Amino acid sequence: MFVWKALASACGLVLVSVVMPLAVLAQSPAPAPAAKLVLLPYEYPGSTDPHASAVSQALAADLAAAGLPVTTIAPVDHLEAAGNAAKICADNGATGILVAEGRYEQTRKVIPAPFVTILRYPTHVDLRLDEVGCDGAVRWSTTTSGDQAPAGAFSVGNLGAAVDAAFRTAVQAAATARAAASVSEAAPAPEAIASASPPPAAAPSTYVVVPFEQPGIADPRAPDVTHSLLAQLQQHKIDAKPGTPIDHLSTIAGAQQLCAANGAQAIIVPDVRVEQSAVTGRSHASLRLSLVSCSGVVLGHGTGEADIGQMFLGNFGAAIVGVSEKAMGPAIEQLFPVAIK
Repeated sequence: MFVWKALASACGLVLVSVVMPLAVLAQSPAPAPAAKLVLLPYEYPGSTDPHASAVSQALAADLAAAGLPVTTIAPVDHLEAAGNAAKICADNGATGILVAEGRYEQTRKVIPAPFVTILRYPTHVDLRLDEVGCDGAVRWSTTTSGDQAPAGAFSVGNLGAAVDAAFRTAVQAAATARAAASVSEAAPAPEAIASASPPPAAAPSTYVVVPFEQPGIADPRAPDVTHSLLAQLQQHKIDAKPGTPIDHLSTIAGAQQLCAANGAQAIIVPDVRVEQSAVTGRSHASLRLSLVSCSGVVLGHGTGEADIGQMFLGNFGAAIVGVSEKAMGPAIEQLFPVAIK
């Protein structure tokens, strides 16, 4: 009898030792599901930017390689996407939207040498990657950069390839940063998804202009371009005042506060992309102005394209400002067709 009880006791101990870990294991929380994110293409609808498509493809590939696969949708205006974030999330079963913005600048340096002239083209790229929640608010952001400096005797090969390479460096760093980040991915409940607010009953008469410059992007030309836009708006008899630099995508969620802080009835959000060629001496600007209501609804857009050419493109910075200024008039007149010139 003593032996039987001892064996039973031993078996009981063994049973407990087996069952207990299984119970603990059953109570352990399941791993959180991977985030489902939508990637907006870097390019805008109708974009002529020769580097934009490569940026979009590299970003999707690098995010997937970092363990964060995304669903890429057709090009759409980035501000409108922030305003329609709830629908984009619902349509794609996503918990957030990734949006990339960027700029590049390529300058020229001549290095004299015996019997030969060395040309060097420092190329700098800035990239901003935002994650917009399904409520339209920016909940994570990073800025990265990339540099190239192709050089050669008398001439350099494909300068556009240097821009693409610099973008790839910035894109890879941004993808790595997002994959390593801890971001709350909770999507709003279906009943919380509201339709867009109606536009204002009366046309706005006072505006605040969001500067071209954005935090984290060291664009030395942006303040001059912002100053030029304000001057041209005044020439068109539009009552506009400058705001402080902010992340452009945050305009949608923060529209009410932005209007109240500046005593404005609507918001003008500008964007410009400049392409330059040292070979042809030409600069091209695609400028876009978006009008946003104080409730965060995109009311309209104005776009302008411009080209300037020089026999020898030496001052790249001045050309950026000059070609941007040239594109402003058509964009303003499209956005405000009744403005007095």
